[in-house]
Amino acid sequence: MGELLALAAAVCFGTNHVLSALLARRSGSFAVALTGQIGGTLLVLAAALLIGARHVAPTALGRGALSGLGTGVGISYLYRGMSRGNLSIVVPLSDVAGVALPVLTGVALLGNRPSPLAWCGIAAALPALWLVSRGPNAGRRRSRCWSG
Repeated sequence: MGELLALAAAVCFGTNHVLSALLARRSGSFAVALTGQIGGTLLVLAAALLIGARHVAPTALGRGALSGLGTGVGISYLYRGMSRGNLSIVVPLSDVAGVALPVLTGVALLGNRPSPLAWCGIAAALPALWLVSRGPNAGRRRSRCWSG
């Protein structure tokens, strides 16, 4: 069951990336990110009111707010990159960083120890990223400088 849920989450995540990038090309990356963050905040508030909690510490609320703020800034720049760049490069790089950073943080700061198979998966992501980001003209020299 866990594998099916992970697959469903990956499909939703990828669909969200593509649709958000297309929308960011038309409406602006910061507007798309702000709308998404406001929508997510409203959904979480609704769920919190329905489910309820006995006690929520103010520090937990502060950390949640700080996390939401950081996520909003990060997502706005992700959408900016996707609206200006090649989706087949920007999305895999951001997704791998989005997975690798928490894993490495967990290992370095929290003492987590992924299985050898998990480490193999992490190691396989690096050459996969390199292959994806090379693009079709990787072996050819460009005739003019790129001026981003």
